[in-house]
Amino acid sequence: MALPSPVLEVLGKYFLPSLLTPYTQFSAMTENLTLRTAGGRIVCIQCQAKAKSTRQQCRRPAAKGKRVCMLHGGMSTGPRTQEGRQRCTAAKTVNGQETTSMRVERRLASARLAVLESVGHTLGIMHGARTRGRKPALMGEVEQELQQAVRDSVLRQTVKK
Repeated sequence: MALPSPVLEVLGKYFLPSLLTPYTQFSAMTENLTLRTAGGRIVCIQCQAKAKSTRQQCRRPAAKGKRVCMLHGGMSTGPRTQEGRQRCTAAKTVNGQETTSMRVERRLASARLAVLESVGHTLGIMHGARTRGRKPALMGEVEQELQQAVRDSVLRQTVKK
């Protein structure tokens, strides 16, 4: 469906000059947005990074052979040595300061609470609704820890008497 020529004139007069400068022209030649610079003599892929606040794509050219520009990590090679790779996996954070060890501690604490809740309901100490949702995966390991702790405390009490 072609647009009428008066509409094209208005679009060309008011909108296209701000989008298409003489030094930078954008055209969708592939699935990635390509970028023409230097008066159309150089064709490259546009950086695929997006701003979190505005959700707009970076308008710089991507580094050669990469998807992002130099500002967004296009020149990064990652860890090269085995020691560097181990440091990277040991300090792997996803959101802020959350590390793998912190996640494991939180999973264990959740499993301990679930075991204590089930024991409390079984012994009649706790009443009311149980915690909703699926049970933690580490309940089996934590249950063995709890049994061992109970055995140790019983042995200590019998030795004292």
